[in-house]
Parts: sequence; structure tokens; C-alpha cells
Amino acid sequence: MVTLIGMSAEVKGQSFDLDRDETLVGRRKESEVALDNSSISGRHCLIRREGRHYFVRDLGSTNGTRLNGREVNVEMRLRPKDILQAGALEFLFDSNEPPEEEAASRSNTTRIEITSGSSAKPESFASISPFGTRRPETMTIWYVIIAVVGLLALGAAIALFIYISRIK
Repeated sequence: MVTLIGMSAEVKGQSFDLDRDETLVGRRKESEVALDNSSISGRHCLIRREGRHYFVRDLGSTNGTRLNGREVNVEMRLRPKDILQAGALEFLFDSNEPPEEEAASRSNTTRIEITSGSSAKPESFASISPFGTRRPETMTIWYVIIAVVGLLALGAAIALFIYISRIK
């Protein structure tokens, strides 16, 4: 039996059987793995079975799909004990099928990179927000609103200063 096991607090311990050729993961109720979480898109990702192999593909979700910390931009193969992250939720891909020979060679291809000094910041945090990225055209509106509120506050401070100086 092949399953997704919830690892994040919201889904911890929940198990989702992957017994279909295609399993839709999303927030919509008709999804085979329906997840009521704001970081999950309506149609978030698709898990596809081909023989004994499973593959995951992101469906253009807002907050992305990651496999073992790597962004899923193309269809990627799932292997037992892989960590699948959909939005902010993490799952363990588990299979009780016998391990394949390539699992042994997989550990030999692991590359660890050690660097000195501080870590570099990510290029973008665009995929972390459940609300998406801010559009440049809305930023102009916010600048105008902040400027108007600032001028009103400055005017109120000046009026208060004049009022207090007349009382004395």
C-alpha cells in the first residue's frame, strides 16, 4: 500500500491512500486528497502512478509544491520516505513495497555542500504567502494612502501645537 502520511500539525497522523492512477491534491472537496488549508490551492498538485512508480506534478499552485525541499517545476518521481510539501503542509510518501535496487545507488548520489560564513538569503519569498505576491500597480495606491495619512497626522500635530500655544 502506498500512502501519504501527514507530518504537519494540521494533518499529523492522517493517512491518504494513493490507490488510483491519478490522485488530485487540493482544497476542493472533489479532490481525492482534500485539504482545508489556506496555503493549498483548489487544484494544487497531481500524484500519478505509472506501474510501480509514482510521480508528482504541481498544477500551477499559488504556494508551490516541494519534494525534499526542491521546488517541483516538472514532474518528479516520488520514492519511499520522500517529504512532499504542498503549500505549508508536509507529508511523508510511504510505501510498503519492496525497495528497488536504485534506492541503494540513490544514497551514493547525495551531494552535501559545506560553505563557510553565513547563509545566503533566498532569491524570493514569493511562494510563501497564501495571498500571493503584491502587484506593482497596487503598491502605488499604498504609497498614496500612506502619504495622505502622514500629511493628515502632520496637520493634526501642527493644529494641536497651535491650540496649546494659544491656551498659555
